Amino acid sequence: MPWPLGSIGFQWYSSPFGGILKAVRGMHDIFGLEMTKWKWIETQVRSVFENFGYQEIRTPVLENIEVFSKTVGDETDIVEKQMYQVTKENESLVLRPEGTAGFMRAVLEHQLHRDPSVQKYFYYLPMFRHERPQKGRLRQFHQFGAEFINDSSPEADADVIALLDSIYRKLGITEYDIRINSLGCLECRPQMKETLTRFLKPELPKLCEQCQKRFERAPFRILDCKRESCREITAQGPVLSSCLCSKCQAHHLQLKKRLNEAQINFIDDPSIVRGLDYYSSTAFEFTSSLLGAQSALGGGGRYDQLAERFGEKPFPAVGFALGMERLVIALEAKNAFPEKPLVPRIYLAPLGDKALDILFPLSLNLRRAGVWTEISYESQKSLKAQLKHANRIQCRFSLILGEDEINKKTALLKDMTAQTQMEIPLEGLFENLLNKVTREN
Repeated sequence: MPWPLGSIGFQWYSSPFGGILKAVRGMHDIFGLEMTKWKWIETQVRSVFENFGYQEIRTPVLENIEVFSKTVGDETDIVEKQMYQVTKENESLVLRPEGTAGFMRAVLEHQLHRDPSVQKYFYYLPMFRHERPQKGRLRQFHQFGAEFINDSSPEADADVIALLDSIYRKLGITEYDIRINSLGCLECRPQMKETLTRFLKPELPKLCEQCQKRFERAPFRILDCKRESCREITAQGPVLSSCLCSKCQAHHLQLKKRLNEAQINFIDDPSIVRGLDYYSSTAFEFTSSLLGAQSALGGGGRYDQLAERFGEKPFPAVGFALGMERLVIALEAKNAFPEKPLVPRIYLAPLGDKALDILFPLSLNLRRAGVWTEISYESQKSLKAQLKHANRIQCRFSLILGEDEINKKTALLKDMTAQTQMEIPLEGLFENLLNKVTREN
């Protein structure tokens, strides 16, 4: 059964500046069929968050530039190239490019981390990055995020990975790999950095210009480069997990044990470093062939030291983000949207003003009773035209009321699927109609 588009009329307006005004490049309007799909995804994902005990948080679209420049990393593409900056009354503000830094600002501002118990939050928010628009990568995009604070255990990491795994399975997506890695801690990262830079230094002229710039300040980011020539070089490099301290090794081993116990398959992949500077210890990505070249479905990791970049005492935190647009691409690639979308239950077809006087209050009462009801306010339209519209929006029932029916003190209820019809008395019409349309599937 096709998804309904509804009765959408389009009218084009010419811009006073010439031509037609359009949405900003890389930013899309969402409506009709696409909105129906988005709402279905939102409902499924929210149900999983609630089952895992997460509560929602919403942060502002605008943040002070320092929220990201001091935390995400000066050498990241986000800070270097992609942030939308707004200057107003000596304030430097940016449109939110990612969720975790803004979440951390909110936690610290409201002292949420002072509660010694573990806390779990989720958000669903628009993000903004100025980059080259392509499939699955837009300038305004939407992310679900999960943040789990005040628990430093590998079990918390496994819990977050299991949450993301459960979201994809709830949506019917199983075609993905889970790749995990440990990025080390303050104790072992210096050795990891030294080992990596020692290997990369003689290879520096062969690296791309961006990686050469990152060599001094952010060498780990070179491992995240998507250029094939750079990936070939780093693939020959040292296995940095051999530099992990005993604590990080134990943490990573316990994480793998818990994932195995949960029957969650994973790949231990030392190339997973994520694209943001605040990650440490556990990092993970979900990748899928359903997306084509942009294979990352979602990912995240541990960021225990992020609060320190705000000048506060660090505390344990782990989380992830997944993009709505990529979920849509993946679900469309495997035709996984439900076959029977929600459609109106009943269409009220008045033939004349007297009929409209009766059906207008009836439509409101049905809606208040929880029945999705559509009504034509163009009571002079022919019955044929009204029933054609009822068919197009896939209503199960149509209630027809004209002068003949009013004189007989009845209305005609038509089952649009079975192609049958029956008369219903006008007296007690609401109760009889409500019973009929809610009883029949």
